[in-house]
Amino acid sequence: MERKTNKNNCRFAVILTLSIFIVSITAIPVYAADWPMWRNDQGSTGASAEIINLPLTEQWHSSAPSVEENGAVVSNGIIYMSTDDGKLYAFVVATGAIIPGFPVATGNNFGSPAIDVANQKVYVLASSELFAFNLDGTNAWTMTVGSIGLNYNEGPVIDEGYVYIMAGGQLKKYSSTGALQWASATSGANTQPSIMGDYVYSNSEAGKIRKYNKATGVEITSGGFPISTSSGVSVPAVVNGKIFFKGIQTYAYDANTGALLWQQPSGGDSTWSGSPAVYNGVVYVYGWDGIMYAFDENTGTSMAGFPSTNLNPSGDRNWNSPAVAGDKVFIGAGTSQKLKVLGAAGTANAGVVLEEYLAFSTDFQGFDLCSPIISDGVVFAMLDGGGLYAYFDSETNWTGGAILINNGEGCTESQDVTLDLDRGSNDLVTEMRISEDPFFTGAVWEPYATEKMWTLSSGYGTKTVYVQYRDSNGELSNVFNDQIEYSENCGATPSVESTDTDGNTKDTFVQGQPIYVIGTNYDPSTTYDLYVVEDIVWNDGLTIPERVSLTSTWVTSDSAGNLPVTKIWDASVLGTYDVIIDVNSNGIYDVGIDAIDDMDVNNAGFETNEIPEYPTVALPMVAILGLAFVFQRRKD
Repeated sequence: MERKTNKNNCRFAVILTLSIFIVSITAIPVYAADWPMWRNDQGSTGASAEIINLPLTEQWHSSAPSVEENGAVVSNGIIYMSTDDGKLYAFVVATGAIIPGFPVATGNNFGSPAIDVANQKVYVLASSELFAFNLDGTNAWTMTVGSIGLNYNEGPVIDEGYVYIMAGGQLKKYSSTGALQWASATSGANTQPSIMGDYVYSNSEAGKIRKYNKATGVEITSGGFPISTSSGVSVPAVVNGKIFFKGIQTYAYDANTGALLWQQPSGGDSTWSGSPAVYNGVVYVYGWDGIMYAFDENTGTSMAGFPSTNLNPSGDRNWNSPAVAGDKVFIGAGTSQKLKVLGAAGTANAGVVLEEYLAFSTDFQGFDLCSPIISDGVVFAMLDGGGLYAYFDSETNWTGGAILINNGEGCTESQDVTLDLDRGSNDLVTEMRISEDPFFTGAVWEPYATEKMWTLSSGYGTKTVYVQYRDSNGELSNVFNDQIEYSENCGATPSVESTDTDGNTKDTFVQGQPIYVIGTNYDPSTTYDLYVVEDIVWNDGLTIPERVSLTSTWVTSDSAGNLPVTKIWDASVLGTYDVIIDVNSNGIYDVGIDAIDDMDVNNAGFETNEIPEYPTVALPMVAILGLAFVFQRRKD
């Protein structure tokens, strides 16, 4: 049964929404490079493509956060930081001012928060719970998840609007509304998962790297998985079809087969070894011996200029994880209490210490596991007992810069698009490079032009195109990007229909009957939140009510963007219901975006659109009409 809406009202709602969006983006600054989770991205690579100009200047320092291994994350000019005394702070990056509404109480933890930019949430793992806060500091929801171990510096991982954590002996996936998607048994609590493509990878901490299907949570136990490796709490970095792991040595594995590609000594091992960083074909690890190592990601060969000199010759606690930004590597060098900056592999100063900056703490442990992060020209350093430091780069007069796909359209049915390219205020720009890879792997520099035709990568879905500019002095801009949806039918709205087990459309069921759904016009191979709620009148922007008890609270489209016949309810319960697919996973019903259908469940021994067989008797016409009325199907 199709839910109908007034087309004129829908058109007005879309125009109004677009107008509000345009006003919003003109009022909010655009930030070049966020760092939304520990190790920056889903693959835990610890890398950014932006260029940091030396020397750095300590712009501000806040001793208020109680730091003991804790980490921070950045989005939209705000840095969020967990504290070991149970708070979540938020500071303005430019000034260090505390955001109104913060700090908020969480629970004692040693981890990092994570930011879901699309759904405007900040997540914190603390005291056996997963906290979800709105960006104004108000609590969105809290879930008890079980023991999180020590969780040093690590935190939740966000991917496509879902949050993944390791807690309570399980790997768990939640929607942005707090609905548990799946939970799979695993070991390891002092580390975080990493995601690449359709799979989630986790370190057991006891010599195993495990692989799980991202959509279902089913563990892959074939093709070389789980991988047997050395023990340790390092987070695997997964990128370019490979898994990089630091244990007794540094290891590289094939992510498809689990086969060992190479292994190399990297400064010895300790209980709390740091995690690798991977950028531009190079794997960086900081050894227990205080030395930075860099290996070719394909062969394991040591890169020219590495290993570096000893960065912490008089101390220990060299458990930091390096962070890479463009042509530089950043590391908190153990008990030295110095943030050190090295030339990246492939540069003229590869492995050379370019600058060092002394922080201060009365805690002898120094940086310990508190790894640096980089965002929009600022390097942040945290050290035990020393709070949060913000070091600004030397800046440049180069302002502006942008890329726009198809003049800002949200969707295209053509694989070929037009890029509008703005080099900003630097008139010396002579070159640009363009890629759908944020690290520009395989991209070449070409003459700068204000417009360029571009062919999107194959396969329908959201496409992101990145650009970086270079001037005649060799100075690089930040990386800019724009997104567009590549779809077979841009005008089509997703649909959902309740069905029987064979996929036949069916709106009325007998109590206890299983219910299935089908649908069309979704992104290919994508998982969506599904709700079945009590029948109500729906208005645009209405918060989706609490679900009834279902067998499945999510559905996954196939490679063609259709929902296959999917069981959502084993034993239906008497009532009238609406089934909703929350396409943008925001917990709100959005007209023209979300899919909706309704259905009835009756308690008769037959369905109300079927007339039962009775003995033939002569009845007055009034009685016949009355009987027909009784068995008439409910109308909305």
